[in-house]
Amino acid sequence: MSDEAILREDGSKVAIGARLECEGYRATLKYIGPVSPTKGIWLGVEWDDPDRGKHDGTHECHTYFKTKHPKSGSFIRVKKANFGVPFMTAVKDRYGKIEDENAGVITEELYVVDEQNQQTVVEMVGARKVNDLQSKVDALKEVALRGMSVYGTLESHDLSVLVPSIEILDLSQNLMSSWAQVAMITKQLKNLNSLNVSENNLELPPDPKLLLSSFSHIKVLFLNRTGYSWQQILQCCDMFPNLEQIHACFNCIEKLSSVEGRIQNVRLVNLESNKISDWSQYLQLGHLPKLETLIASDNGITAIQFPSNSSLATDMFTQLHTLTLNNNGISEWNSINELNKLARLEELRLKSNAILDLATPQTVRQLLIAKLKHAKLINRTEVTSEERKGAEIDYLKRFGPEWVKSGGSQDVNRNKPSAEFLKNHPRFQDLVQIWGAPEDSEMQQQSTSLKNSLITVKIACPSMPDKKVTEKKLPDTMTIQKLKALIYRLYKLDTEIQLSYLSQKMNGEEIELDNDQRFLSYYSIEPGDVIQVKL
Repeated sequence: MSDEAILREDGSKVAIGARLECEGYRATLKYIGPVSPTKGIWLGVEWDDPDRGKHDGTHECHTYFKTKHPKSGSFIRVKKANFGVPFMTAVKDRYGKIEDENAGVITEELYVVDEQNQQTVVEMVGARKVNDLQSKVDALKEVALRGMSVYGTLESHDLSVLVPSIEILDLSQNLMSSWAQVAMITKQLKNLNSLNVSENNLELPPDPKLLLSSFSHIKVLFLNRTGYSWQQILQCCDMFPNLEQIHACFNCIEKLSSVEGRIQNVRLVNLESNKISDWSQYLQLGHLPKLETLIASDNGITAIQFPSNSSLATDMFTQLHTLTLNNNGISEWNSINELNKLARLEELRLKSNAILDLATPQTVRQLLIAKLKHAKLINRTEVTSEERKGAEIDYLKRFGPEWVKSGGSQDVNRNKPSAEFLKNHPRFQDLVQIWGAPEDSEMQQQSTSLKNSLITVKIACPSMPDKKVTEKKLPDTMTIQKLKALIYRLYKLDTEIQLSYLSQKMNGEEIELDNDQRFLSYYSIEPGDVIQVKL
């Protein structure tokens, strides 16, 4: 390795491990020195993109450095590397006052032609006012420096004087290489409460608690696309004693471990777009005393269950009032029954889940309201008291016949529905107490309606023998397009599919479902028919 120093434009020295940018790609510096048989100084780098390089740090049988991937290493010349700028340079580049007073003004808009065809100059003050406001960097409260190649800060820059008002700071996709470099910035910003260091490759300190004083005032932390495991996320959180929000999205996390007394002040955890498909993993967060919001969208979750012997309550997530589960694979009503065990769940976001395709949107919403006694917002739409009343009474009518068949009765002394019925409808008895048992005439009418509208079919995918045949009750008003959406989520498919069905009535004849806008009823599908999925 060469003793020759590599300096940034500001005169600071570049060390091994520094982050750099070259031709729009980011990398980590692994080597400085000659590469035989060429002349001059080379930089050995490991690209963030594991397929961008040519080798693993070994060239012509000589190992200059080592990489994590077989093709993530390259040699580049010093002049091609951008090692970044200090914090204040980026702030001034982004928010500094523009020298040209007409900069940012479209010249074609500077003239107005009057009725006599005379041009009148119009002063465009808006652009200047915005720039003047932004140029007062000492008053900036929100600073966004995403992709500005910030590597850290200079000791000669007193940020507590230059930018004392910053409360929200976005340092995502920059060139800091360690948390120590981030700490040099944040410790000077005493008003800072939200920090975004997403898409940075930050080396964890040997003892995170040594940096406590640099991050003690920060309450919101974004660690999206950092490549950290859950254990590393927790190590980061050890530096933030007063953290209230953690955003750790797009990190390919598959498992969660016990928080072990950490993050006890956290009110929001965002784990969107990871790979945590097993609901039992989220239970590691179940005893956080202040957790109010959990975001677990786009994780492949298919079912929800709490480890409780009671069908009515759980001692987990006692403060949770908002749960977001969009873009998952939840398809069974038992998962909704489980969510009703949460003592304070007021808002549920459940968009793009298979369960929403089991009936018409209005019917699904009514069922969700009836099953979730505390819900005040479902998919961002308020649940009014009148809507709740209607949904709960309709629920009693809808499932009343099943209740009676299982042993339920309008006579209190004879009202003993089966354990199976109570498992599937844990709120039914409570609703009877609130609204009274449904009348026989109401149940007969509802039973006839349901019987006429639901079709029990089997769904099979012959080209994927590992996928089991699934039985589903589908409304005859479901469109083929909705059915396809349901199947995409059930089988986790991402390729175009075609549907047909085998008719029992016509001795197994295969009939194409060739119009996405048609209802199931149009094709005369009957109970017992098999929906065929073709890839």
